[in-house]
Amino acid sequence: MKILDLKKTSLKKLIKAASKETVVLTEDEKPAFIIARVREEDLQTWMLGENPDFLDIMRQSYQRMNQEGLVSLDEARTRLIE
Repeated sequence: MKILDLKKTSLKKLIKAASKETVVLTEDEKPAFIIARVREEDLQTWMLGENPDFLDIMRQSYQRMNQEGLVSLDEARTRLIE
């Protein structure tokens, strides 16, 4: 991990450093940003986590699970076959 001062770092230097390792950018000597390489899978996960529609579906599913309980794998298989 590399630490760089936001006010003293050029974009070129930032990109070069971030291509090798995670970079923490500081502002007034305090951590402000983290710059890291992203793989396709990581981007998809992040995008889902930021999607309000997906988050609503997850909240509804969690609420339903708490109200109705879970279904065992065997029960789910039985229901799907019927």
